[in-house]
Amino acid sequence: MASRAPAVPKKAAAPKKDIEKQSIPLEEQIRQRAHQIYLQRGGQNGSDLDDWFQAEAQLRLAEEEESLSRAEGEGLVSAHPVT
Repeated sequence: MASRAPAVPKKAAAPKKDIEKQSIPLEEQIRQRAHQIYLQRGGQNGSDLDDWFQAEAQLRLAEEEESLSRAEGEGLVSAHPVT
Protein backbone atom coordinates (compact mmCIF):
# COMPACT_ATOMS: atom_id res chain seq x y z
CA MET A 1 0.00 0.00 0.00
CA ALA A 2 1.49 3.35 -1.02
CA SER A 3 1.74 5.99 1.66
CA ARG A 4 0.30 9.39 1.02
CA ALA A 5 1.98 12.66 1.79
CA PRO A 6 0.24 14.53 4.58
CA ALA A 7 -2.36 17.00 3.39
CA VAL A 8 -1.09 20.56 3.40
CA PRO A 9 -3.75 23.16 4.11
CA LYS A 10 -4.21 25.58 1.25
CA LYS A 11 -3.29 29.17 1.90
CA ALA A 12 -6.24 31.54 1.71
CA ALA A 13 -6.37 33.48 -1.51
CA ALA A 14 -5.37 37.11 -1.24
CA PRO A 15 -8.22 39.57 -1.62
CA LYS A 16 -8.48 41.06 -5.12
CA LYS A 17 -7.32 44.46 -3.85
CA ASP A 18 -4.11 42.91 -2.47
CA ILE A 19 -3.49 41.05 -5.72
CA GLU A 20 -3.87 44.26 -7.72
CA LYS A 21 -1.46 46.09 -5.41
CA GLN A 22 1.10 43.30 -5.63
CA SER A 23 0.99 43.35 -9.41
CA ILE A 24 1.91 47.05 -9.54
CA PRO A 25 5.40 47.89 -8.30
CA LEU A 26 5.53 50.34 -5.38
CA GLU A 27 7.31 52.94 -7.50
CA GLU A 28 4.46 52.88 -10.03
CA GLN A 29 1.86 53.16 -7.25
CA ILE A 30 3.71 56.20 -5.91
CA ARG A 31 3.91 57.72 -9.39
CA GLN A 32 0.17 57.29 -9.91
CA ARG A 33 -0.68 58.75 -6.49
CA ALA A 34 1.73 61.67 -7.00
CA HIS A 35 -0.02 62.44 -10.30
CA GLN A 36 -3.39 62.43 -8.51
CA ILE A 37 -2.00 64.87 -5.93
CA TYR A 38 -0.64 67.06 -8.76
CA LEU A 39 -4.08 67.14 -10.38
CA GLN A 40 -5.75 67.91 -7.03
CA ARG A 41 -3.43 70.91 -6.70
CA GLY A 42 -4.73 72.20 -10.01
CA GLY A 43 -1.91 70.86 -12.17
CA GLN A 44 0.55 73.53 -11.10
CA ASN A 45 4.18 72.66 -11.82
CA GLY A 46 7.06 73.05 -9.40
CA SER A 47 6.10 70.68 -6.58
CA ASP A 48 6.89 67.31 -8.13
CA LEU A 49 9.17 66.19 -5.28
CA ASP A 50 6.66 67.30 -2.65
CA ASP A 51 3.94 65.38 -4.50
CA TRP A 52 6.16 62.30 -4.71
CA PHE A 53 7.07 62.36 -1.00
CA GLN A 54 3.46 62.95 0.02
CA ALA A 55 2.28 60.07 -2.17
CA GLU A 56 4.99 57.77 -0.80
CA ALA A 57 4.09 58.64 2.80
CA GLN A 58 0.38 58.07 2.16
CA LEU A 59 0.94 54.69 0.53
CA ARG A 60 3.33 53.48 3.22
CA LEU A 61 0.93 54.58 5.98
CA ALA A 62 -1.96 52.82 4.26
CA GLU A 63 0.19 49.69 3.93
CA GLU A 64 1.11 49.78 7.64
CA GLU A 65 -2.53 50.27 8.67
CA GLU A 66 -3.62 47.41 6.42
CA SER A 67 -0.95 45.12 7.86
CA LEU A 68 -1.97 46.01 11.41
CA SER A 69 -5.64 45.47 10.60
CA ARG A 70 -4.85 42.10 9.03
CA ALA A 71 -2.76 41.09 12.08
CA GLU A 72 -5.60 42.11 14.41
CA GLY A 73 -8.04 40.06 12.34
CA GLU A 74 -5.77 37.03 12.62
CA GLY A 75 -5.45 37.55 16.38
CA LEU A 76 -1.72 38.27 16.18
CA VAL A 77 -1.99 41.66 17.90
CA SER A 78 -4.54 43.21 20.18
CA ALA A 79 -6.62 46.08 18.89
CA HIS A 80 -6.62 47.51 22.42
CA PRO A 81 -3.25 46.98 24.10
CA VAL A 82 -3.23 46.83 27.88
CA THR A 83 -1.54 49.84 29.46
